[in-house]
Amino acid sequence: MKQSKERKTRKKEIDWEYYKRPILYSCIFAVFLGVAVLVYSVLLEHSILSPEVTGHLPMAKDAAFCFILSGLALWGAGAQTKSARIVSRIMASLIVATASLSVIQNNFPEVYKRIFILGDHIYFGMAKQTAIAFVLTGLAIFFIRVKRAKLPVQLLLHSVTFISGIVIFGHILKIPPLYNFNVFEAMSIYTAVGLGIFTITATLFNPTTGLTAIYTGNKIGNIMARRLSSRIMVVGFLITYLKIMAYRNGWVSQELGIALYALAFLITTLVLIFATSMVLNEMGTKKEIAKYNFKALVKSAPNALVMSDTEGNIALVNREANKIFGYGPNEMEGRSLDIIVPERYRAAHREKQPQYANNPHPRHFSAISELYALKKDGTEFPIEIGITPIKTEKGIVALASIVDITERKQQEEIIRNQLIELQLKNEEMEQFNYISSHDLQEPLRTMSNYIQMIEEDYGDRIDNEVKTHLGTMQSATDRMSHVVKSLLSYGKLGRKRRLSLTNCHEIVDEVIADLDSMIKANGAKIHITCGLPEFYAYRTELRQLFQNLIANAIKFHKQDANPEVWISSRENGGYYEFTVSDNGIGIDPKDHDKIFRIFQRLNSEEDYEGHGIGLANCKKIAEMHGGRIWVEPGTEKGSTFKFTILNLQHE
Repeated sequence: MKQSKERKTRKKEIDWEYYKRPILYSCIFAVFLGVAVLVYSVLLEHSILSPEVTGHLPMAKDAAFCFILSGLALWGAGAQTKSARIVSRIMASLIVATASLSVIQNNFPEVYKRIFILGDHIYFGMAKQTAIAFVLTGLAIFFIRVKRAKLPVQLLLHSVTFISGIVIFGHILKIPPLYNFNVFEAMSIYTAVGLGIFTITATLFNPTTGLTAIYTGNKIGNIMARRLSSRIMVVGFLITYLKIMAYRNGWVSQELGIALYALAFLITTLVLIFATSMVLNEMGTKKEIAKYNFKALVKSAPNALVMSDTEGNIALVNREANKIFGYGPNEMEGRSLDIIVPERYRAAHREKQPQYANNPHPRHFSAISELYALKKDGTEFPIEIGITPIKTEKGIVALASIVDITERKQQEEIIRNQLIELQLKNEEMEQFNYISSHDLQEPLRTMSNYIQMIEEDYGDRIDNEVKTHLGTMQSATDRMSHVVKSLLSYGKLGRKRRLSLTNCHEIVDEVIADLDSMIKANGAKIHITCGLPEFYAYRTELRQLFQNLIANAIKFHKQDANPEVWISSRENGGYYEFTVSDNGIGIDPKDHDKIFRIFQRLNSEEDYEGHGIGLANCKKIAEMHGGRIWVEPGTEKGSTFKFTILNLQHE
């Protein structure tokens, strides 16, 4: 209901904005006409202009005053502010009061003198029909924004348009009875034209009500009404004008004139009927072609398409729908949708169907919704469905696009089982890695202890060659111990991870503080070139990633330059992209992928110590955050490491 009200409000705003300009022009025209007449009257009264030269006043001064008020009141009625609408109604009341007093003065002078003290001093010059027209116009403007008064307001305005039309017709054809007889006293053609234009435009405030709705709509009837009305009026006027001229000039007798008039009317009607039928036939042909093309499109669509009406009956299906539901050609059409809806869903489907009819809009139900359809043989199968409302002559129908996702579900189940199996294997490998690494530490410690015991107990009885061999054994044991510890750390990485709100600036500051002695010993400088973001991440692991990259940037520096490190970040889609650049020794492009493999070293241990596992840890941490890591050549011939972190949401 709320969405329906919003749509109606939006439709009104669109109507007002669409017709705002012609309404504004009409208001300006009314005000200009009234002001021009009042200025003209002042110039005549002060003998600045002579009526013998310029002509008499084209309309009464009170009529001009009402034109000014009408233009201002109509524009105020369309304003958005409440104060402007109040002023508009006050002006409309003044129009009604002025015109009413003119009617009373012209028809009931004694009553006028009794109810109006200044009756002898104020004279209203409006004709009776002009005064009546302005009374109707003022009432229409007063109630023009009242919802329940739309039709009465349109009838009032149409009445004034009708009066003005009769007067204009009479003036053009020079037939005094049409603008000067007992009911309608003389109304000037200027007043009639002004009122006609003004009231026709005023009806655009409510373009979907009354006769105006016939001419503002976009349906076939509205289009034909616009075409026929203008042609009928023009042709009717010309025929009438010719008939009158024939009578006045004695061209034909009265009987022949009537016959010719009837014959002209008949021929004109036949021509208009022919033209109208041709247009309607053309529109009908286009409509039939559109229907045929639509049905052909539905029939040949690769997905199953089922169209249903507001009663829940199947109106149209294609070959694919017959295929997946197991029905033959034309076997589904005309039957209830219940034949393809499982029994457990039917009650809910019937309940929701009227709701969709009242608020039609495209909907999509994916595989997540766990929907099932029913085949002819009674078996159910999972589906994915999209529903699109389509306007037809019989109302809104629903076109459902249905996809059988049985195979997809089976594949998803296979993948799910494989993922579970892979996860179990991964856990087994991590457990094996942990146990193996832990168990390897014991024999290494034993070997190291025995070497130390030999050196301590038999140091004075072994020669230098044996001592050298023992030292080599000790170094190999230490290296093996470091490798085992690194392997153990790599396997344990992320096992107890915890997602938390993490401030990257704080993490980098902590890393810089931890590496303080290393930074000072190498004379390094760390530059954070922009504000680092705050987001949900695995804090401990992310801290280790930054520490590895910054430590490597300092360690692999040139011998003749102090190391410098630049750290920055930026948002990139749903990721944060971090950059850690240095001015170090750089990395050969052919080794850019190699360095992220475990135990891969590019430099000798004598030049740069390490075990080749730090960047492997960085890769694992980046992937743990849904991102990746890579290296590019640096601008200072150093290296630029970049990694992305998914903008994770809190679990």
